[in-house]
Amino acid sequence: MAKAYVLITCESGSEDYVLSSLRSIDSVKMATGVFGTYDILSKLEASSEDLLKDIITKKIRKLPRIRATYTLMADGKNTIAKKIDGKDVLDTYMSYAYILLDCEKGKEVDTMQNLSKIAEVIDGDVLFTSQIICNVVAPTYNEISDIVTKKIRKLAGIKGTTTLNVINHKPRSF
Repeated sequence: MAKAYVLITCESGSEDYVLSSLRSIDSVKMATGVFGTYDILSKLEASSEDLLKDIITKKIRKLPRIRATYTLMADGKNTIAKKIDGKDVLDTYMSYAYILLDCEKGKEVDTMQNLSKIAEVIDGDVLFTSQIICNVVAPTYNEISDIVTKKIRKLAGIKGTTTLNVINHKPRSF
């Protein structure tokens, strides 16, 4: 299974339209609004990397109101996917963020193993760019900030991080 994350910048005020359009594409497994440089983060899965590239170039980039995309291809081998009860998460964690970590080349797998030990990191993937993307949950955004600064950035092999705070409290997966 091939996996990619697509960061999207869209025309101002068109986020809901773009999110709705993305959610109608079968390979889009998650799409949510985020704060920061990008407006939307989406996660795609398909049977092959070629099919993913085709969906990104022929469907996503062709959507009206999208100004730019940035695609991050996952390596497909190194991932975190913790089994958690959805109701418990919603009751406990009201804030979500995706963290893009810049790693020292060759340290990605070790960093993933260390990330998996952090309770608030609920999923993640090694990317082909010496980066990792992970999903962090916490009761508040201040606590996400603490997790990033006091736990994630302290891990060996991390050169830098970019935090994408999720706009809606519950990232919509389908």
